[in-house]
Amino acid sequence: MLRRPAFSAWFVSSYLLIYIIFLASGNSLLLGIAEIMLFFSPLLIIAMVYSIIRYGTSSAAELKEGEEYGYSDRSTDKLGTL
Repeated sequence: MLRRPAFSAWFVSSYLLIYIIFLASGNSLLLGIAEIMLFFSPLLIIAMVYSIIRYGTSSAAELKEGEEYGYSDRSTDKLGTL
């Protein structure tokens, strides 16, 4: 799970969606399960963030000397000034 950032994001998002569904159900059994899920959710989120930072890739171009960060899909001429 940790070496694939896309799977980590999908898994944690699904986990949290199920958590919200369990909370909204109002069923006492599902609310008990949701409490247990709440305990593990910070660990899963931290693992997901670590996975994305450690193994994620970026398709953005590297900045040249003196260049500032900006939108990579627009040229600087089309952006204009604020």
